[in-house]
Amino acid sequence: MGKPYDFKEVEAWTLRFWEDNNIYEKVKEKNKKGKPFYFLQGPPYTSGKIHLGQAWNNTMKDVVLRYKRMRGFDVWDRAGYDMHGLPTARKVMALHKIKMKEDIKKFGVDKFVNECIRFSSEKAEEMSRDLWRLGVWMNYKNAYLPIKNEFIEAEWFLVKKAEEQGRLYEGEKTMTWCPSCATAMAKHECEYKEVEDDSIFMKFKVKGKKDEYLIIWTTTPWTIMFNLAIMVNPDLDYVKVEVEDNKKDKGKIAKEKWIVAKALAGVFIQGVANKKYRIIEEFKGSKLEGVEYEHPWDKKLGFYKELKKKHPKVHTVVLSSEYVDTGSGTGLVHCAPGCGPEDYEVGYRNNIPPFNILDEHGVFPKEAGRFAGLEARKDDDKFTQELKQDGALIAVTKVKHDYPHCERCHAPVIFRKTKQWFFKVEDLKEEMIRANQSIYWVPKTAQNAFHSWLDNLRDNSITKQRYWGTPVPIWKCEKCKAYEVFGSASELEKRAGKGKVPSNLHKPWIDEVIFKCKCGGVMKRIPEIMDVWVDAGTTSWNCLYYPKRKDLFEKYFPADFILEGKDQIRGWFNLLMVSSMIAFGKPSFKAVYMHGMITDIEGKKMSKSLGNIISPYELIEKYGADTLRYYMSETRPGYDINFSWEEAKIRFKNLQVFWNIHNYLLDLTRTYKLKPRKPDMTRAGIEEEYVLSRVYSTMKRVEERHEKYLLNELTPLLGELFLDLSRDYIQFVRDKEDKQVVVDTLYECLVNIVKMLAPNMPFITEAVYQNLKKEYGLLKDESVHLCEWPV
Repeated sequence: MGKPYDFKEVEAWTLRFWEDNNIYEKVKEKNKKGKPFYFLQGPPYTSGKIHLGQAWNNTMKDVVLRYKRMRGFDVWDRAGYDMHGLPTARKVMALHKIKMKEDIKKFGVDKFVNECIRFSSEKAEEMSRDLWRLGVWMNYKNAYLPIKNEFIEAEWFLVKKAEEQGRLYEGEKTMTWCPSCATAMAKHECEYKEVEDDSIFMKFKVKGKKDEYLIIWTTTPWTIMFNLAIMVNPDLDYVKVEVEDNKKDKGKIAKEKWIVAKALAGVFIQGVANKKYRIIEEFKGSKLEGVEYEHPWDKKLGFYKELKKKHPKVHTVVLSSEYVDTGSGTGLVHCAPGCGPEDYEVGYRNNIPPFNILDEHGVFPKEAGRFAGLEARKDDDKFTQELKQDGALIAVTKVKHDYPHCERCHAPVIFRKTKQWFFKVEDLKEEMIRANQSIYWVPKTAQNAFHSWLDNLRDNSITKQRYWGTPVPIWKCEKCKAYEVFGSASELEKRAGKGKVPSNLHKPWIDEVIFKCKCGGVMKRIPEIMDVWVDAGTTSWNCLYYPKRKDLFEKYFPADFILEGKDQIRGWFNLLMVSSMIAFGKPSFKAVYMHGMITDIEGKKMSKSLGNIISPYELIEKYGADTLRYYMSETRPGYDINFSWEEAKIRFKNLQVFWNIHNYLLDLTRTYKLKPRKPDMTRAGIEEEYVLSRVYSTMKRVEERHEKYLLNELTPLLGELFLDLSRDYIQFVRDKEDKQVVVDTLYECLVNIVKMLAPNMPFITEAVYQNLKKEYGLLKDESVHLCEWPV
C-alpha cells in the first residue's frame, strides 16, 4: 500500500513546492493576457491573529479565484488590510498601558502614531503568512495599506469630490457616541445586544391645570434631564382618565387626571400602575398639540427657562405619526432632541434644539447641578430615585430590548449632540436602490436586505475625534471660518508652499501645515481624522492605485466579485456603494456572495467571554487546512455555521478516502505493471460507463455552480462523486480481470476530480497531482493550479 494520508506532511510539502517553484507567480504570468476579472478584497483589521470567521471568509474567496485562474482569467487579487481606527489604537493603548484618549497626548501623539504604524504593519505581515498557510493566494507583496500616502490621498480625492458636488457639510447632530472610546459613531458601527433595563413611567404636570398629568415612559432615565417635548400621534385616540391615588387629601381619596393613549389605558393603569380609573374625555392626539407642561426639575435646573425663551415649543406636546404607536408604553413619547436621531428629527421640525451637555466620556458637567459627575446610563438608578423623591415616578418595570453597543469596545453607547462633518447622501437613496437591482446577490435575500438598508439610509458622518486615522483634508480659517478641501498632497503643496507638506501625512505632522487665508487670517487643518469606514469605502479604486494611475481603473473597475459576511450589509457593502456613487455615480461591484456568522454547536455566537472560541490554528493542527476549507465551505449562503468538531472530523475522513483512491491506483499499476491510457469504451463494462458518466455530468454541474457563485454546493457534489468512486466502482471491479480498463477508468476519473477539487482543496489535490505526474509522466503542467479547467 502507498503512504497513508498525513495532512501535516502533505500541506508542508505543498507550501514548499509552491514557494520553491513560484507557482503563484507562474499562474499570474500565464493568464496576464486573459479576460480581466476584478476581485476586491474586503480588508480585515490588523488587530491580531486571524480568527475562524476570517479563515472561512478568505478560503471561500480563494475558491473563486482559483477557479477563475483555471478558466484563464487575468485575476486582479490584490490583498489589503484595515489598519486605521480604534481596533489598532486600542491594542496599542493596551500595550503601552494608556487608559484614556487624553493620555495619548502625555505619551506623545507622534510616538503613538508611529507605534500604531509599526503594530499594524507587523500584524498585516503576520496575517498574510497565516492566509498563505491556509492556501489563500493573493498578491500580499503589494497589499493595499491605508497607512500609505497614496491610499490617504485617494481618500482625500473622495472628500474633494463630495465638496465639488455640494455633498460635504458640517452639522450639529445628535449621534451615537461611545463614552469609552470618546468618539462619535456612525449607525453601521453599532452592534445591537439584548439587554434588560428598568423602564420608568412618569407624570409631567400640565401647566395651569390642577392635578392633570401627561404620562410618559422611557428605558433611559438619564435622558430625562434633556427632555424638551412630548410626542403624540395625531391620528391615535387618547383619553383623559380620572385615577384614584393611594394618598388621601383631607380624609378623601386623592384623584388625578392622567392623559394616555386609549389602547394602552387598561394595560398601563391597571396592569402597571395598579390603579382604578374611569374615562372622562376622549379625543384625537392632534388636540394635544401645543399643550404646555412643567418639567419635574424646572426649579432645580436653571437652563430650561433660557431654552424656553429662545424656543417657545420647549416643554410642549408636539406631533409625530412616524415615531409614536401603541406597541408599548403609554402612547406619549418622551422627546429629548439631544439624545436620539428620531427625537432630533422631530425637534428640528419644531425648532426645539438638540440640547445635551454631556462631556465626551458621558459625564454630566457642573451645569447639571445635583446631577454633576453622574455618568449617562451607568447612573440611571440615581435619576430614577430623584424622580421618585419629586413625586413624578409612577412605576418601574423590567424590560428586555435591543440596545446599541460599540462594535469596537462592546460598551453600551449613549447619544450626544456633536458637531461633525457629513456626506449628504439621503438624496442618492433612490439611485442606489435602482443600482442595487443590477447587482447579482447570493443569496437573493441579501439583495432585499441591502435594499431595506439603503431605504433607511441617513447622511454619513465622516469624522472621528481621535488621533490614529486618515487626517481630514479640510483647512479652516480661525478668523473668517472659511474652509478649503484638498484632493491630494500636491494640491495642498501648491496652496501651502513647496516643501511644506510632510513625508508622512498622518497626525501630528500634517497639522504643522498652515497658511494664510484670503481674509488675512490663518488656515489650520481641522483636528479630526476620517472615520475608518471611509478607508474601507474607497478600496474599490484604492486597490487599483486610482487616481494616481488610470490604466488599471479603466481595465478592471467595477469589481466583478466581492464576498463578505452578513454583518457587512450595514458595513462594507453600504460603504462601497455610498463612496462610489459620490465618486463616480455608479456602484463599485457587480456580484456579491454573503455568508453567515460562526456560532458554536448550540448556536451561540463565539466570544471570548463565553469561552467557546475555536481558533483556525486549532482546527488546522488537528485536521489540516484542506479539512477547514472543505467543512466550512458547505454552509448555505447567509446562514450561520454551528461549528462542530464531529462534522469537521467527517470531512477529514472523506479526505482520507480520497487519498486512498490515489493510493489504490498507484498500487494497482505497480502490481500489474500497467500505465494509464485513454479509456477504450469498446472494452468498458457498464460500471465504467456509469462512473465516467458520473464524472462528466458532475463536471458540468460543478461548473454551472461556479458560474453562479453557488459555492456551498461544490464540495457536496465532488465529495459524493469521489466517495461513490471508492464505495461503488472500486468495490465492483476488485475482481475484474481486465485491470487495464480499471486503471484507465480510475485515472481518467481521478485526474478530472483532482482538477475540479483543486480550487476547494489546493493542498491534497496538488500532492495527488504530483504523485500521478511523477508515477506516469502523463501530466504536462507543472502544478494542478496551472491546469486549465476540465471540459
